[in-house]
Amino acid sequence: MTDKAISDIWIVRDISDEVTAQAECDWVVGHLSKILQSKDLTVVYSDKLDADQKAKLRIIVTGRGSSIARGMAREQGIEIPDVPEAFGILRGVTGNELAVVGSDVRGLIYAILELVDIAKYATNPLDALRSVQSSMDKPRNSVRSVTRLFSSEAEDKAWFYDHSFWEEYLTELATQRFNRITLGTGVGYDYLIDKIVEDPYFCFIYPYLLSVPGYSVKVDGLSVEERENNFKMLQYIGEQAKRRGLQFRLGLWNHAYDYGPNNTNTKYKIEGLDVSNHAAYCRDALKLLLQTCPNIEGITVRVHFEGGVPEPTHDFWRIVVEGINQSGRIIEVDFHAKGVNDELIDIALATGMPVVLSTKYWGEHMGLPYHQVSIREREFHPKRLGESDKSAHFSIGNPNLKHGGMDVTSKRSYTRYGFADYYRDDRKYGIVHRVWPGTQRILTWGDPEMAAAYGRSAGFCGSLGMEWFDPLSFKGRKGSGSPGERELYEDEHLRLGIRDWSKFSYTYRLLGRLSYNPEADPDSWRRYLRSEFQDAAEACEESLSYASRILPLILVVHAPSVANNVYWPEMYTNMPLYRSGEPIENPYINYGYPYNYDFDTPSPHTFGSVSPLDPELFYGVNEFADDVIQGKRKGKYSPLEIADFLEHLANQAEGFLAESLGRIHDQYAPGFRRLAVDVQIMVGIGRFFLQKFRAGVAYALFERAGDATLLKDALAYYHEAREAWKHVVGVSKGIYKEDLTFGLAHYSRGHWSDRLGEIEEDILVIERIYNQIRVKESVGGRTLGDMLAPIQKGDRPHSLHSPAESFIKGQPIAVHLMLTGALSELQVQLHFRHVNQAESYITLEMDQQEQGFEAMIPASYTNSPYCIEYFFEVRNGNGDAWMVPGFEKNLSNQPYYLLQCRQSTT
Repeated sequence: MTDKAISDIWIVRDISDEVTAQAECDWVVGHLSKILQSKDLTVVYSDKLDADQKAKLRIIVTGRGSSIARGMAREQGIEIPDVPEAFGILRGVTGNELAVVGSDVRGLIYAILELVDIAKYATNPLDALRSVQSSMDKPRNSVRSVTRLFSSEAEDKAWFYDHSFWEEYLTELATQRFNRITLGTGVGYDYLIDKIVEDPYFCFIYPYLLSVPGYSVKVDGLSVEERENNFKMLQYIGEQAKRRGLQFRLGLWNHAYDYGPNNTNTKYKIEGLDVSNHAAYCRDALKLLLQTCPNIEGITVRVHFEGGVPEPTHDFWRIVVEGINQSGRIIEVDFHAKGVNDELIDIALATGMPVVLSTKYWGEHMGLPYHQVSIREREFHPKRLGESDKSAHFSIGNPNLKHGGMDVTSKRSYTRYGFADYYRDDRKYGIVHRVWPGTQRILTWGDPEMAAAYGRSAGFCGSLGMEWFDPLSFKGRKGSGSPGERELYEDEHLRLGIRDWSKFSYTYRLLGRLSYNPEADPDSWRRYLRSEFQDAAEACEESLSYASRILPLILVVHAPSVANNVYWPEMYTNMPLYRSGEPIENPYINYGYPYNYDFDTPSPHTFGSVSPLDPELFYGVNEFADDVIQGKRKGKYSPLEIADFLEHLANQAEGFLAESLGRIHDQYAPGFRRLAVDVQIMVGIGRFFLQKFRAGVAYALFERAGDATLLKDALAYYHEAREAWKHVVGVSKGIYKEDLTFGLAHYSRGHWSDRLGEIEEDILVIERIYNQIRVKESVGGRTLGDMLAPIQKGDRPHSLHSPAESFIKGQPIAVHLMLTGALSELQVQLHFRHVNQAESYITLEMDQQEQGFEAMIPASYTNSPYCIEYFFEVRNGNGDAWMVPGFEKNLSNQPYYLLQCRQSTT
């Protein structure tokens, strides 16, 4: 209460409504009051709508079904949707009254947290709240999730045990309209691949939390007190998540208890388990965990061999999931999709629980915001899975090991890095797409257009939504962590300590809100930018937006490995233009790690031989050079077009950053410095790659044509690439720590300065080759420009295509494309495929009609349980070729068309 006659804010809670009567409403109303009071506003509270209280602003908290909400909504012609998680904010006629309304308690939380957010970032919060206009919103995607990983005992215990961390972090997620939080454990190691486990803490999590009656299972070296403390923290996290309307989930990514004979580390050995009681123990431990942690609402499980059980794993999981049924609760069962076949799906469905398959979105990385048109050839015809030593790494008595333990996944390799064949229209499970943290781990990301496109992509073909690994996921992985070293910054003025997550507040804001509604009001992120960067807010938004497109684009067009353990575009380990073919000694062989990208890249394992991650839309360097030599080209985007894209992005990002420097109030403010440094690093990486792509094409053409001038061109571009990388080193030195660890191997740790040596070494090799040629012959011949002149793209003909929303199974589909210009000079191909990555595309020549082109997808092809995706390839008489629809300038559209399937009504 206050002594003032008129309070600033009067919060009235309609406790007669079933939504507002729930316990979660206590927390969010209290949080609103706390934030308002921190802004020097006087706040009074009442649960009586007819109370006689004067205030400058009255905030009524109620559900959509209340008479107040219905009346105010009717007066303003607004309808609060009767769907989960919807909300409305209704402004009274006089402007001194707001009603916050939710369709359910989560929707109400979002409504109130929106007022919190407005007040928090306003210079005059009372005026800002009194100016709020009526609005409503509802979710586009039912799943908007974040996974936070425990990967390092040394680095992760600090935040795991910190109550204040969880309270602030979970509040942030709820404010940005995420509706799930998963604590992930055991994903830092891959069973049967990693031979040594340096840091097993929480890998096999049950005995770190529970003593299961009937078993003498324990962790050697773990005290009872610590185990009980771990369990209490898990309960606490679940309670705090529920208070904020977040569904709490547990990621059980490892069920191995023995890591093999090479694992000489005696710390935290699991005692009391062998192959005879392994599955039964896991069943009973899971049952006990779900019963004693009632706020766990779902589990994610890695069910292929890397999750701790040699394949086939079906018998093991058939026993383990019984624990879910025996818990007596409704628990969502999420199987990580890699290697999952019909038998495993049936095991999950037999529980009677809601079942989800979580697929990888762009492998283990963050790519452009669309589902890739195609997967790499290596996923069709793998060279790694299943061909290793058939005795595997060790034996613990499991009979499956005699076959290598990878048999199921090796036969379904196309499930490794995409949505595979799971999009059947008769599926009885949901699909969620998980974005892995391989591309960008430490640099700030933030592009509203791309974030909105991720939000639209999340619901692809009826998917439930998307889950994001936290930005710093895998920090300190595989025993690389050190106490206190989760900190990224060397510069003490930029350090964030336990609040390291707050560096990515803008990232959470964009991904969460634009997954909830991809058409969200831009003010929902710009208010934050105005508070942080004042007059420089607009320039900062533009600069970071352009910079944030650089690394996802690089990932899509240059994928030396899909494994995030190895490939880290943000801190790229150089792929050479030239390889001698001499064997390389692998210092990591005892650990089971590769030394470089060779295991995942076609021979000869050079920059030119690297496949794009979407090879149907993008050329590889060598593939493009082969076509240039033959004087032809496909409609695919070439490495040189990608270089032009990157140049535009880098120039725009740098230009807007320069503008922000002239507008920011304090150039030395930590928040601005973090953003400015990260933008400069991304710009430098973009410039490195754009010049490396040009160098790569010139070198590949030299290999094929032999013209020394091409090699000279390659060197010139490569020197420019090196200068760009040196700029990255200069910008980051003294800012970031010298050893940023996301693993033990050199490619997953270190600093940008560490990568410079390999770049310079490759340049020296190319220079030696050039000097040898120059001695033998005069430098002359065709330049890169000469070679490309016959196949340079002109302007793409204007096209018009109106895709149907759906098709009827068993009936043909007529596809039309209208084009401007002289049609007689054009040829058009239709590329189409079921939404099934185990299949290849079919190509049809389209027939020329009076105003365009037409082709028929045959009835036999449409009679399937899959939707159909398609795009066009247009060619003219000059040899030019283009993809339609292709990409827009913001790289945030879906570059193909999608047809949903429906049953015939006849």
